[in-house]
Amino acid sequence: MDNFSAKDFAKFPICVDLDGTLWAGDCLWLNLLEFLKQHPLRFLQPLFWWYKDRTYLKYNLAKAVFFNPKKLSFFPEILEYLLDLKSRGAKLYLVTGSDQTIADAIAKHLNIFEKAFGSTVGNNLVGMNKAELLNILFGEKKYIYFGNEWKDRFVWQYCIAAVAVNIDQETSAWLDAQPIYTRRFICKS
Repeated sequence: MDNFSAKDFAKFPICVDLDGTLWAGDCLWLNLLEFLKQHPLRFLQPLFWWYKDRTYLKYNLAKAVFFNPKKLSFFPEILEYLLDLKSRGAKLYLVTGSDQTIADAIAKHLNIFEKAFGSTVGNNLVGMNKAELLNILFGEKKYIYFGNEWKDRFVWQYCIAAVAVNIDQETSAWLDAQPIYTRRFICKS
């Protein structure tokens, strides 16, 4: 869309990644460290879970430890921007590769999202899996995606606009070459 600008954002569903986008960390690693603290004698178990499937690891870690979203330090700039978009009528969706239980806990804690989508056993909601879900839900070029890393290009290629948080040079160069409106944030953790 040639005339697309930031003022058009509230007209489209806003899909927001969690790890690296809403906060600087990674919930998988956070849960793994918490698991190892709580269950030091079971230190090999996550390896067996991971060997079976990455989503199986995420699911079992989420089951084994209590996840407290209050412990996360969210990027204030991103939250403020999302709240502004919501106040202008935008529908916000959390779409993360983290386990569905974590996505639900974050959505409940922040209370700004219409719905949360996360990984489930057998469906790692990253890259093309995430793009396919969003294209089914909203249609190609009919949503905006907030992401932070190279693998988010699989989603950005199908969205009407991209919001990039703390991206590296390679990802920035890729976005520069795309025919989509892009807004960038550099957030301090």
